[in-house]
This record gives sequence, C-alpha cells and structure tokens, in this order.
Amino acid sequence: MASHSLAATVLRTGARRVGPQRAQRLTVRAAATERTLPIDLRGKRAFVAGVADDQGFGWAISKCLIEAGAEVILGTWVPALNIFETSLRRGKFDESRKLSDGTLMEFAKVYALDAIYDTYDDVPEEVRTNKRYAGNDGFSVADCAAKVAADFGTIDILVHSLANGPEVQKPLLETSRNGYLAALSASAYSKVSLVQRFGPIMNPGGAVVSLTYLAGEKIIPGYGGGMSSAKAALESDTQVLAYEAGHKYKIRVNTISAGPLGSRAAKAIGFIDDMINYSMTNAPLNEKPLSAMEIGQTAAFLCSPLASGITGTCIYVDNGLHAMGMAPDSKSLERAAEKAE
Repeated sequence: MASHSLAATVLRTGARRVGPQRAQRLTVRAAATERTLPIDLRGKRAFVAGVADDQGFGWAISKCLIEAGAEVILGTWVPALNIFETSLRRGKFDESRKLSDGTLMEFAKVYALDAIYDTYDDVPEEVRTNKRYAGNDGFSVADCAAKVAADFGTIDILVHSLANGPEVQKPLLETSRNGYLAALSASAYSKVSLVQRFGPIMNPGGAVVSLTYLAGEKIIPGYGGGMSSAKAALESDTQVLAYEAGHKYKIRVNTISAGPLGSRAAKAIGFIDDMINYSMTNAPLNEKPLSAMEIGQTAAFLCSPLASGITGTCIYVDNGLHAMGMAPDSKSLERAAEKAE
C-alpha cells in the first residue's frame, strides 16, 4: 500500500516536479509505513495427530504452526512413540527443528495415540498386552482427549494427519473386506472420532484441518486397498463435519489435498517416487518438487483468523496437478505426433 501511495503522490504532483531529495523522503516515508498481513497464532494451542518422524506433513504443519506463534501438542502412534521420543531427545531431529529465528522447535507434550480405537474398551486384549503397547494405557481417542483437557484445558486447532491401509498395494478388486474397512477406519473415521472427542474442548473460532489426496476424486492406479475410498469419505466427511461441528462447536473444518511427497509413510504405497516424477513432468508448476512446508504453510493459514470465512473446503496444494486433464508426457501423444508428421 505504501508503494501505491508513493505512486499516487508522484502522479498528483507530477514526476518532473519531484526533486531527488523529495523523492528520497517519499521513499523513506513509504518504507516506514509498509504493512504486512501475517499469520498470527500467538496464544493458540494445537493438537496434531499423526507425527512420528520429521519427514511427513504432520511435522511440517507443526513447525509452521509454531512459527506462527502457536503451542503444539502431539499425538503419536503408540508403536512409534518410543522411537520418536528417543530420536527427539537425542537430537536426531535437531536440524529439522530449527525455526526461522534459530531456536529449536519444542512440543508442549507428546501423547500416545491410536486413533482406530475410540475408547479403551475398544482395544482388543491382544493389543493391550502387545509389547509395543506396554506401558501406554489410555491411548484411545477418548482417553487422549481427556488427558489433553486435564493438562491444558482447551485447544484451538486440531490437525488430522493420519492414514493407513494395510492392503494399499492391492488393487481394489483384490482387497479384502477387512483391509478395506481398516483403511476407512484409520484414514477417514479417525477424523470423525477426533472431532467428536476434541470438539467439546475446542474454543469457538477454532479450526480442524486434515490431509487428503487426489485419489479420492480421480483414478490413481496402484493406490489401492480401499485407500482411495477412504480419501473420498474423508472429503465428504469434511463437508458434513463443517456443518455439524460449525453449528455445535463454532469451529471450522477443512482439508488439504496434498501432492506426492517422498516421506517414510508414503513409501509404503510402493510407487511414490514414480508419482513425484509424474508430477514434476506434468504439473503446471513443474520446476520443483512439492515441499512439505508448503502444506504446512497452507494449514497454518487455514487455522488462522485470515481464513475465518473458509470451511467445508478442500484446498489443493499439489503444484496444480489436480487441474490437469491430460498428461503432456503421455506416450499416446507421441504416437499421435508421429502420425501427424
């Protein structure tokens, strides 16, 4: 706006009548009155479900929330909790923890969480006695929400960064009923469960953000095991929850459709590197691979007052790949070009 004011002053007075000293004073005045529109989350508290290392979207979202001033609490999958906390304590993530001011990112607390269990009564005995779960009682969604309420009172931001499909490498035609339902339970219903349990402790004006993928709308061969169906369900639930939780808790609910990222979790799909290469070749913005921080920055915006009028929406952060209706590098196009010649 300052530069616009300077330009307007120059236009009003006439460029020839503004001497060097006057122009310099105008420039200094313009610089002194420059304005910014920052993402300010100071005083806000976030619970981020699904952080188990420093590579994925959940970590990047947490980092961006903290950069914006928020306090971040984590919910980490129980079998990964010990390794995550040990790596954090030993400094393995220190490089990734560095913030823009040089300090290291700190989490207010890390809770054990397995979001496929709504309550502790839902946890099978074989899971309770499994050595990977030993010493971590109260890791259901309800238990975790109760602990957060007891320790912190309320939260303002809820991030769902969870997905799992045990048969993700199987085509849908070969996916079992159990595999299909497991994908929906872990990847879609877990968001419903989180909003059910955390909604009552969220402050009015709060925000829920989740992560989805283009396979929920378009065919992505190889993204199987019911995971495409789970993403479609999550996107539909985002709209319904936006209405229901908006009326009941006065909070907003959105999702981000993220492009392919070579995280440790994504490698379970089996062809993530191919998807990254495909995106680099065919997306409108193909000069660089997608960065997890770009998803984090979008999440921080959606959780901020700047997005106070946005809810029930899917925001694409994929270098524009979702907009493409044809792959420019398709071999069939090469054959068509050869015929034309």
